Amino acid sequence: MTGRRFATLAATAALLLLALPPRVARPNTSAGGKLSIDAKLDADRIAPGETATLTVQVQSEGLNLPDVPLPLLSGVTVERAGTAQNFSIINGRVSRTSTTVYRLIPRGEGVVTIPPLRIAVGGEQAETSPLTLTVSHDVAPRVPSPLQGSLPPGAAPAGTPEIFVKATVDHPRVYWNQQVTLRLRLYSRVDVIGDVDWKPASTDGFWTEGLGPPRQGRQIVNGKEYAVLEIPTALFPTRTGTLTIGSAQVRCRVARVIQPPDPWSMLAMPDVVPQDVSVHSDPITVAVEALPAGAPAGFEGAVGDFHLAFHVDSLTARAGEPAAARVTITGRGNIATIRDPEIHARGASREYVVGTSTKVDRTGDRLAGEREHDVAFVADQPGTLEILPVHFAWFDPESRSYRSQSTESVTVKILPGGEARPSAIVPGGLAVAAPRRASGPLGTLSLDPPAASAALLGSSIVAFGAAVLTGRSRRRRFRDPRTMRRRALEKILGRELTQAASLAGSGEPARAAALAEQAVLSGAGLRYDAELLGLAKAERGHTLRSRGASESEASALESLLGALQAIAYAPPETRISDAKHAIASARQALERYRKEMEP
Repeated sequence: MTGRRFATLAATAALLLLALPPRVARPNTSAGGKLSIDAKLDADRIAPGETATLTVQVQSEGLNLPDVPLPLLSGVTVERAGTAQNFSIINGRVSRTSTTVYRLIPRGEGVVTIPPLRIAVGGEQAETSPLTLTVSHDVAPRVPSPLQGSLPPGAAPAGTPEIFVKATVDHPRVYWNQQVTLRLRLYSRVDVIGDVDWKPASTDGFWTEGLGPPRQGRQIVNGKEYAVLEIPTALFPTRTGTLTIGSAQVRCRVARVIQPPDPWSMLAMPDVVPQDVSVHSDPITVAVEALPAGAPAGFEGAVGDFHLAFHVDSLTARAGEPAAARVTITGRGNIATIRDPEIHARGASREYVVGTSTKVDRTGDRLAGEREHDVAFVADQPGTLEILPVHFAWFDPESRSYRSQSTESVTVKILPGGEARPSAIVPGGLAVAAPRRASGPLGTLSLDPPAASAALLGSSIVAFGAAVLTGRSRRRRFRDPRTMRRRALEKILGRELTQAASLAGSGEPARAAALAEQAVLSGAGLRYDAELLGLAKAERGHTLRSRGASESEASALESLLGALQAIAYAPPETRISDAKHAIASARQALERYRKEMEP
């Protein structure tokens, strides 16, 4: 019993997250809005002998992810089950999420109070609200809730294996850019010890977005109950035809219970032996159809279910002052890839883009979010400024039809601007008056400047001309697109790559590799003047070759990206050294790109 009890306590399904926790503490966000922490209990009342799961999620924007120290809880055994991290880089802004799961095992009846959990990074601070857990014999034992969905007909393995992995999709036939939800599930009838090592399936031809941390539940397969650990992923096909989702691999350690040779011996104790196992999923094919004909004017490839909203900050403005307009697109679909609708105005002297932001919601089974696009218009003369209607069109795969939405035109009254203030010119010294031709009151002033003044004027003109020519040459050089791309590449080398190297050295190789991967894609895009972020491997290679990259250069880039992507799934004992080596190779590649772009 002792060995079995120990194995039960040590068995952890890493990265647990229940879909609908009944008890949630109010999440707290720092004053700057860049750091937040959320704590959840899967139940606030349990029976003695049961285990409660505490999930702590930390989210940061542009900051390091702090560790969450859990205080000592009286009368409770606390086990740390595992930690999962997620990265999102949109419009150059890095958002990080870390989810840590604890198993709480009370040693008796009573009320357990979990005090506020506090975190701090730099000047940002956040904390959760306290939580309470009641342990009582009056509480009925909980029945584990099953995960949504089950194995499709024919997908269950023969017999009742102790552990296996299955990959399924919700739609085997979809339209281009329509979401396919891939569910990778680990089924186990034995205790899983420690973290689970997931090697995701290859998804060439798909845009991939994670759908939050893994989820836990139970399911009945062939008459046997299994503990299930699920990783959901949203896939968006980027080309038509038959696409293949490759085989995924899961490596973990399970607790094998070996019975004694003499079961009738009173001293015989079952022996618990850890064993490493590796299981694979089967490949899946998805048929991708092209969008039907008849797309409306202005259709830019958005597929999903969306809504357009339009807002103007004011209906009056003064001449020379900006009038801002904002268009917001919300809904379900690949919100990060939506092209911003065009916003124009009649009567504007100038217009410029103020900014674009994207918020992605990964909490459900369908990727959703919000995208905002701000444009400012300036009219130099009083009158009216008419902001023209904004049009947005998308394809709805559920109804299999195109949909569009348009706003009304908005008229902004332009009032006269404020009076111009005369600029004050403060002389740097006294001017020397020209000498009179004759002395006395009858002498007249000469209109010709003195010789010294004429010489000074001539030298000033020469110096001014040289400065103008030098300034023009410098402006022409900095306006050169190649020079601008080289300067942007130098910033990546000095910022993203340096930060990645620092993260790898401080024991965070997965985060370092993710940041370095984005830096390499951005740098290669600057070198070959192409947008590579978000492209699948085949499309990326085609784009590079069309921009002048040789076959060997494209292959070397893919090898480097593959090495960076593999860091998250490398063995723990080599993960840090592998990350340092891969980041050094990334720096060499970007340095070579920079030299190739020099004049």
